[in-house]
Amino acid sequence: MEALGRGVFARRVERLQGEVSAQGAQAAVVFSARAIAWLAGYFALPTERPFALVVPRAGGPIAFVPGVEWDAATQVPTIEGVWRYYEYPGPVPPLSYLARRLRKFGTEKILCDAPGWGGRWGYRGPGLAELLPGVEVVVDPGLVTRHWQRKSPEEIELLRVSGKWASRAHRLLQAALRPGARELTLSLSLTAKASAEFLEAMGPGYGGFSRGTAPVHVGFISGERTALPHAMSRDRELRAGDLIVTGVAVYVHGYSVELERTLILGKPTSKQARYFAAMLRAQEVGLSACGPGVPLREVDRRVRQALLAEGLGRYLRHHTGHHLGWEGHEPPYIDAFSEGEMRPGQVFSIEPGVYVPGLGGFRHSDTVLITEDGAEVLTRYPRDLESLTVEC
Repeated sequence: MEALGRGVFARRVERLQGEVSAQGAQAAVVFSARAIAWLAGYFALPTERPFALVVPRAGGPIAFVPGVEWDAATQVPTIEGVWRYYEYPGPVPPLSYLARRLRKFGTEKILCDAPGWGGRWGYRGPGLAELLPGVEVVVDPGLVTRHWQRKSPEEIELLRVSGKWASRAHRLLQAALRPGARELTLSLSLTAKASAEFLEAMGPGYGGFSRGTAPVHVGFISGERTALPHAMSRDRELRAGDLIVTGVAVYVHGYSVELERTLILGKPTSKQARYFAAMLRAQEVGLSACGPGVPLREVDRRVRQALLAEGLGRYLRHHTGHHLGWEGHEPPYIDAFSEGEMRPGQVFSIEPGVYVPGLGGFRHSDTVLITEDGAEVLTRYPRDLESLTVEC
């Protein structure tokens, strides 16, 4: 499967240039590595050495990079020019070279997604406003991120492929679960197996957006620790009766859905069955509530009401979901304080959870695309208790 074409990136740059022009600025300066990759298809490893993408009001984008990135940046077909500096640390703050170049534009106003390079790996240095006295520097953290909220047809197709492979990887996981298996050992072996199958299907042109990271991630948490929503994995040995909360992600040229399930290793107890059923009903309420024009906070309200009606308020730990696709978590979020409404082209997780200390956690997560007339679930995997009970 091919990555996005140059025309997609050109349209993204044009949208940002329209905003630059509308605000009377001469350029936008983007520091976020993910935003740069989204705008130009240039994936770089953020370290202590600052880099940025300069998008002038007219013309192609320009990469500002350290010498270590020079060769990589010059090979990116969507980038029109490359400005470089040698190294950091050094006697001259790296962004001063960027400021000098920007002044040659006759810059009076620029838009930025951050004041400057963050404190990655110990970096210290002044921001652009300090280096450009007399220039209006407008910092807008949503400068690029708001543009990727509505997914294009090309992005949606990548997410559909991700959803199909996520279900396939999850089937491998469910088939491998058994008492005596170890949490981390099994996760890593299945991640390798699923990734190998995926890479074989994608062909030699796949990749270029990460450094050595597995394209398919298969993970899970087991036992009482599932009551901790963000518990870290351990190489714990599985036992009959365990609750298992899974998480699968498949990166298709940088895009991924989110698929999570609650499974039970062996016959469910009455308590496990009760909390599982309550969680499942709440998720079904959330999924059925999704659609164009639906207020985000209303989806969260309906889900919380479903769980409160079960008397489970003390077991709630987080909101209903979040936008996703290009990043694992993107705004907007589905919570009680969210502004705005669902719009066609947006992609959300619906993942209410019930977390019972001493017993475990219960959470499914599905990825939902908002369409013109409803919603489409991109992660098609069984959600009922019978299908998710693992015989042992």
